[in-house]
Amino acid sequence: MRIIPQKIMCAVDFSEFTNLTLSYGQALAKEYGAQLTLCHVVSNMVLMSSAGQAYIASEKIEAERRQDAASRLEEIAKTLDMDCDTLVSTGHPADELARIAEETGVGMVVAATHGGSGVKRFLVGSVTERLVKILTCPVMVLHGDAEPDVLPGDRKTLLNKILVGCDFSPDSGLAFQYGLSLAQEFETELFLAHVIRPTEHVEFSSADYIKVQEGDYLGWNRTDYLGLTKHANEPDVQRKDALKKRLERQLERMVPEESRHWCTPVTAVLEGEPYQELLSFAKKNQVGLIVLGVRGHSLLEKFLVGSTTDRVISRSDCPVLAVRQTDTGTE
Repeated sequence: MRIIPQKIMCAVDFSEFTNLTLSYGQALAKEYGAQLTLCHVVSNMVLMSSAGQAYIASEKIEAERRQDAASRLEEIAKTLDMDCDTLVSTGHPADELARIAEETGVGMVVAATHGGSGVKRFLVGSVTERLVKILTCPVMVLHGDAEPDVLPGDRKTLLNKILVGCDFSPDSGLAFQYGLSLAQEFETELFLAHVIRPTEHVEFSSADYIKVQEGDYLGWNRTDYLGLTKHANEPDVQRKDALKKRLERQLERMVPEESRHWCTPVTAVLEGEPYQELLSFAKKNQVGLIVLGVRGHSLLEKFLVGSTTDRVISRSDCPVLAVRQTDTGTE
């Protein structure tokens, strides 16, 4: 399944990191031949009276702010070497971005975080977490302290290496499809990593169990996996190696045969705190993008949602693409 977003939206806040967002948004739109939309959300302005009472800014002030934002977006659009739409809305930024993305059929949202006062107001802390959780399409979260060294015209090198966190759940599988598609479009290396917690016994339901495949996986049932996982926490090197080898083969089998003509995936089974291991692996291998599933099951629930997702997004030196189940932009 090749994933092709038809519409890509950049969340623009007019901070000094706007160019960062535009670089990735424009690169993705050009590579996929997608329609690019520049969107700015004007937050509801709360004013204080001389008596210390709070009140919402008047409709006239709001209209002026929207007009100013629209003019600035138009000026930015003129600097791009491609056609794009501009859109201004008012309200809570995360909620408005999610609403607009759903109503207009956006296939991917690109936004920056850690970008100073302006971007912090709508993409830091609880707002970032909310944006990732409520968007029905993937969101690529960029970091304001990681300005790209390449221009949009050098888009082939913008995402030089891609890392997908895999736990074999459906959501993880969708993240893999996005990672594979991006690796193909940008002609880059693809890394697949699975993380084993060394001190935690993982319980699977039958729905969460790794799909049985031919070859090594005939006869490998749920009890076998749980037994290997349990014993992997004991000082039995052979049992631990057996588990890791089986997981490595499972990662290898995720890549379709036809994809191997252009892609030789690098697989890794890591052990430790998942967010730390993924970040460490990404830094060591100079990864340009981490792709993770959202609202997953089994292992993914344990280390790729909630506070762990926040840690990956907030501490990563490279962009993070958070993916959830969606029917948009596939073929």
